[in-house]
Amino acid sequence: MPEKISLSRSIVKTAGLLAILTTLMSLFLVCFIYFSSSEKELLHLSGGDYLISRGLWLSLASLLFGLMSILTASGLTNRKNWSRLTLFLTAVILTLLVPIGTIFGLKLLFNFFSQEMKSWFNSGRHNTPARTAGQQKPGIKLELLTDKVDRQRTNRSDS
Repeated sequence: MPEKISLSRSIVKTAGLLAILTTLMSLFLVCFIYFSSSEKELLHLSGGDYLISRGLWLSLASLLFGLMSILTASGLTNRKNWSRLTLFLTAVILTLLVPIGTIFGLKLLFNFFSQEMKSWFNSGRHNTPARTAGQQKPGIKLELLTDKVDRQRTNRSDS
């Protein structure tokens, strides 16, 4: 695996694992605040009510981002075409996460548009092997049929 692909895979995998860790921590924090605060006024003053209402959505978004990133890392290894799109989406999302995510996102974008990345995905395509002179095209029965009919016609005209 080329260096830029390996680095991109490591960045995406790390971002995915950190996103899943963020999911677990935010769910723990939401549950802790919800079950530990008995007074509504104290909950409101501490901002816990806001965190409870938005924390579950944050957890869900973080979990989806983490799963997408881990699947992208495995797709990069296997040269899947869909991983190019998800790598680009991951890079764009990471650029919004200031400051460290921006650095990683920009690095992913530079790697995404590099020639090494394009050749990595293009070399993974399955090309049909070159045919030798005596081999027929696979799946072309019409040519065989027309050759047979032409031979029959020439045999009839000769006799």
